[in-house]
Amino acid sequence: MELYDLLQRAKNNDKDAAYEIIKDFNPTLKKLSNSLHHEEAETDLIIELLKLIQIDIAKFNNSNNKQIAKYIHIHLKKRTLDLLKSNENKFKEYLEINHDILADESIVDIEISVLTSILIESLVSQQRDIITMEFIHGFSEKDIARILGISRQAVNRTKNRALKNLRKIYIEDGGESIGRKNNRTSLQSRNMDTINSCFNILYSQKSRKKGSSSRRKRN
Repeated sequence: MELYDLLQRAKNNDKDAAYEIIKDFNPTLKKLSNSLHHEEAETDLIIELLKLIQIDIAKFNNSNNKQIAKYIHIHLKKRTLDLLKSNENKFKEYLEINHDILADESIVDIEISVLTSILIESLVSQQRDIITMEFIHGFSEKDIARILGISRQAVNRTKNRALKNLRKIYIEDGGESIGRKNNRTSLQSRNMDTINSCFNILYSQKSRKKGSSSRRKRN
């Protein structure tokens, strides 16, 4: 299938098309991730590729496969250089990933979006990757298992541990754990309503996705 057609299908939430694109660019992803020298590097670049799929692909309407592939290669190289600069830049990358949360109807201000980003960033690498892929990009556990090369059960266990950790950090100890980890001032009780909202966003998004999936199956 033509790369343009795959991009168009992936942009319309066709997970199989997105997986095919990731598979096609797997050699590039592996080569570039080796230069980043951290265990989640390849997943970081996969996320960058998923973000690229969301751009206006009309610009590729008159381009052939080679031209589109070249654009994607250059984009991934640029993002690799950005990731190499510093961990601070890497954190900003994750904030960018979560910018689309602002469009969600359940979010009323920027503070919630920023705290949601901090919440996700507090997780260990694989937990963070799975939460980002499922709740931000809308991939199913089956899709994530294929992308990361692990079992669906492992994805589910890791996701549940991540959600348990998030609840412990933000609900039980008021954010003190993340404050210590990132050398930030501990979140005060006056922010707990916002923190609870951040945590609820993850669950509300999951509920909406399940509802949408059920409706599609009935249709």
